[in-house]
Amino acid sequence: MTTRTRLTLLFVCVVAAHSAQQAAPADEPAQQQAEPFRGALLSADQVSPSRLSALQAAGIQAIALQLRGDPDSRITERQACERIQQSNLALYYWIEVARCPELADAQPAWMASLQGHSEWRRLFESPPTPRDDEVVKTYPWVPILNEEPFQGQLRRVQKLLEDRPQPKGVFLNDLQGSPSACGCGNHFCRWTADYGKIRTATPLNNDAPAAFVAAVEKLLPQSTVVPVWTTECEEHDGAKDGLCAGVGCFKGICWKAYTQQLMPVAKRSPMLGVLLTYREFQRDLPIYGQQAGWITHAVKSFQTMPAIHDGDPIPSSRLIAVLQGWDVTDEQVASQIDVASSAGVAGYLVAYAKIEQDWQPRILKWK
Repeated sequence: MTTRTRLTLLFVCVVAAHSAQQAAPADEPAQQQAEPFRGALLSADQVSPSRLSALQAAGIQAIALQLRGDPDSRITERQACERIQQSNLALYYWIEVARCPELADAQPAWMASLQGHSEWRRLFESPPTPRDDEVVKTYPWVPILNEEPFQGQLRRVQKLLEDRPQPKGVFLNDLQGSPSACGCGNHFCRWTADYGKIRTATPLNNDAPAAFVAAVEKLLPQSTVVPVWTTECEEHDGAKDGLCAGVGCFKGICWKAYTQQLMPVAKRSPMLGVLLTYREFQRDLPIYGQQAGWITHAVKSFQTMPAIHDGDPIPSSRLIAVLQGWDVTDEQVASQIDVASSAGVAGYLVAYAKIEQDWQPRILKWK
């Protein structure tokens, strides 16, 4: 790691600490403030002794190791676990759930489908058109909102955790549906796996994400399981040139279903991760004011949107902000931490390993 990077990491830590002090009530002694979570998400090949040392010097207390589980990765992941523990950093795991090429290739019928709106087609040069006996699937997204992929994903997670050190915690990402769930093309609209009559898997109730968290907790009874949630679309996305391309998602079923799935998770899990990778989600827009200003809006939505849709507000003090550390500048990382800390979150996890969110349309013959 370069000297410039080390200095930048130290600067990031100072910015976060300053913001946390500003967010603290003036009449509350500093020693009574909860220690914020300060973590970094790394892939196994990013876990080097020099990098861990630099992160630790910059105030990072925990490393979430991105688990892939393929045969070529298991050895390097075990070595990465050893390095993290030897550095006296808290060991966490990061597991992608719904986005899973392994299961998508093995069980294509389990993938989410595109059956509703057709606005998603604008995103691809030559999108496929299904015949009567076919359906378009969102490769490689295999959400746990259906019974068969729920069980398949749980077996996969269990296998991922075999022969690995006991972590302090596990972040479970993508417990919702697939991007563009209704067909609008917006990555944020992910409330369902099948918005149509064609079913190639058995649908579950809205408590499926909470049930999946509970099942993983049984696999790791001594670890903290942190579900990571993604917000839904916004009203300005409904414009013709917006991410929903004119589809009325915001006032439709999206936020209602979102809230019905989130509430059981929030009741079960004291802490929630929030995926706030603002540039990856095309949220670096002037409408949000300052750089990374969308983070403030997204954090606030956990208080405002559930309350509108018969749910309970979730205070920002229960949220861990997952921030974008790849394909951004050092200054942009610092801005994200500053904005998230000012929003009152419980801490942050800077993702230096890329969190893949893309998808491709694939035809499946379903009859």
